[in-house]
Amino acid sequence: MHTPVKGSVPAVVAVFTINGALMAQAYARMPQLRDQVGATPAQLGVALVGGGIGSVLAMPWTGRVVERWGSRATVRVVALINVLGWVAVAWTGSPLALAATLVFIGATTGMWDVAMNVQGHHVERLRGRSLMPRLHAGFSAGTLFGALVGVLTAKLTLPLQVQLPAFSALTLAVVIVATRRFIGDHAGVEVTPEEAPVAPTRSGITALEVLIGLITLSTAIGEGAANDWLALLLVDVRDAPPAFGALTFAAFNLTMLVGRLAGGPAIERFGRVWVLRVSGLCACAGVLLVCLVPMLGAAVLGGLLWGLGLATVFPATMSAAGEVPGRGQRAIGVVSTIGYGGFLLGAPTIGLLTSHVGLDRALLLVAGFAALIVALARYAAPVPATSHEVHEPDDVGPLR
Repeated sequence: MHTPVKGSVPAVVAVFTINGALMAQAYARMPQLRDQVGATPAQLGVALVGGGIGSVLAMPWTGRVVERWGSRATVRVVALINVLGWVAVAWTGSPLALAATLVFIGATTGMWDVAMNVQGHHVERLRGRSLMPRLHAGFSAGTLFGALVGVLTAKLTLPLQVQLPAFSALTLAVVIVATRRFIGDHAGVEVTPEEAPVAPTRSGITALEVLIGLITLSTAIGEGAANDWLALLLVDVRDAPPAFGALTFAAFNLTMLVGRLAGGPAIERFGRVWVLRVSGLCACAGVLLVCLVPMLGAAVLGGLLWGLGLATVFPATMSAAGEVPGRGQRAIGVVSTIGYGGFLLGAPTIGLLTSHVGLDRALLLVAGFAALIVALARYAAPVPATSHEVHEPDDVGPLR
């Protein structure tokens, strides 16, 4: 009998990394893109929502696409279409054209996200280790790299018509090379019977997927709120210098990266449920510090705790989704879709609350969702790899 194929972790990390870098290097040039299309702030905001809409529309179907074509082929095809979308952005000339292109990009980005998480889940299960946080750390590192690329190209005043096609070509090259090391989702992988992937036996969404999805949505709202509002809160409400606001935001992203690198070993040692509960408490404490303590030092500490607390939650829920009995990789698509709904709905909800209670009080909503992570953590408990039975927790039935 041949040794079972375990998959290449560096190859999957590379795909996660280049995915984050591609988006970040483009969004870092948003002022230039805004000027190119002549958008007002309101028009630009509507156009940017298009990306989230595209993702939410496409992601629920990706599980079925991956079942039919495999995660390797799906990543390759949607990555090709995605980079063509970014190349098209370089020549958009109106806010409407930008919005339509971003819907297209958002759809393929969402499919890419689901497919690479499916591949990551297969490698994780076959290796018997908690690898998903490390993979998402690659995404975080990619966003940092992409942002630096954007800063450099802006400083050099490199036209978008050069930057976006060049980085798109690099992205496609990385994807093609890395996916050669991807393992097959079913056929072509020699595994022991207890490691064999379980084919989906349920066509409908289960309540367990929804509960795991709510954990994912909670962390997405927290991450999106930090990206959109953290620096603004410090500058506008706490009267901090702009550089201080940027520093606190950088601290948030740094602890996101560090937390994801440490998340895998922590889950292996203490368990997924325990790590999720501690993560939710940590994030909740960080948000409360930022919002309720009017001291800049407390804001920095709060930003660190906020990022550290949320770091491992999203990758941990991807692992939990892949283990939902009877659903296979379709659950990853469902949970990802619910999570992306948090990115889509969080910013306008907090913006609406801000007009009534102020930004520092509006962000307390994030603390509430962090507490929800703690309350729902038990539903992300690991399912033994040898379990082929369709079952759910006693108090969680299927959605009819």
